[in-house]
Amino acid sequence: MHLGYLGEVDRIEKDDGRRTFIKKAGAAILVAGVAPSVAFGMGSAKAAGRGFGGEGRMGMSTGEDWIDTFFTGGADEIIHYYADDFVFEDITFFQTIQNKEELHRAFVPFNNSGPDSPLGVHQFDIIRYDGGPAGDRTALLRQDAPEGYSQSEWAMWSADCMTGADHDYDEWAVMNWVWKAQHNSDFMGLPAKGKTTHTRGITFHCYKNRKIVREFTYWNFRHVAIQCGVFPEPNKFWQGK
Repeated sequence: MHLGYLGEVDRIEKDDGRRTFIKKAGAAILVAGVAPSVAFGMGSAKAAGRGFGGEGRMGMSTGEDWIDTFFTGGADEIIHYYADDFVFEDITFFQTIQNKEELHRAFVPFNNSGPDSPLGVHQFDIIRYDGGPAGDRTALLRQDAPEGYSQSEWAMWSADCMTGADHDYDEWAVMNWVWKAQHNSDFMGLPAKGKTTHTRGITFHCYKNRKIVREFTYWNFRHVAIQCGVFPEPNKFWQGK
């Protein structure tokens, strides 16, 4: 959801301070609170000790903490929510990340997003949280290619999904969210500048000791393209119109 401004990464790559941070990323543990977000109003999750630095079961408050910190804390803080061994996948971009340097680069473009930023104003709000203890049926993988696929073809299409299957986790979550974006520039080749778009997405998390070991995100790119005037509205033939 946040990799749509890859042009910004070329500029960020020149920041030597980022490289210094990366060397320390694995050692720090985020326990302090942050100021409440104007856009989200979710800072209270940390203040009450229910966020990633809290105790007990993960839930709506940890989901709010995660998405709030992504914007209010930026890459330097949210990176600590991920375990040393993790997999991050955004299927909309065919993006799979397994090290914190790449993950930090992916998160940095949103650090300073605001009314005057080239990125504009981006707001994510969690609608629904489902989750619980992992149990004993985790990462059950298909062993053979299905009919109609060669082994190499199946390996190409299944590899990202299977990556990180050996990472142990003790809790899981599925979060549905809505993304509101006020664009100050075009987005992913779409004529989005000056427009406000909304789209829904879903993120699946696997946790171990209150750290993210697996993240899978998918969001509706087509809906953004419709609002930008590039794709037509769907013909809802099933409604009999």
